[in-house]
Amino acid sequence: MEIIRTNIDVNNKKEIYRLTKSESVRVQDMERGVSLPVDKYALYVEEDNKGEKRNVLAVVSGSSKFATISQTFIRSFLECVDLMGDDPFSIIITGGQSKNGRQYVNCELDCD
Repeated sequence: MEIIRTNIDVNNKKEIYRLTKSESVRVQDMERGVSLPVDKYALYVEEDNKGEKRNVLAVVSGSSKFATISQTFIRSFLECVDLMGDDPFSIIITGGQSKNGRQYVNCELDCD
């Protein structure tokens, strides 16, 4: 496992475990339109059962943890991180249906 980007101390093994190995809710299964403060996050590379590497984003909000491999969600989330820097922020989970009829998940910065 390789951590690409995070806002936690990478020497804190318990935080690394919590973000990369503990149970999480899939972003796709979360309620849309709810504001979630971003406390901690980690973008990391993980190898799946077939030996293929994929990027995973895990986010802790309060006592909840959610994760996704959606590249659309990850890209939007990192845009929020880049914009906000070290300032606290919240995201809103969005999504919809693509032109091909597939469901997708995304996020946006909560500006309220």
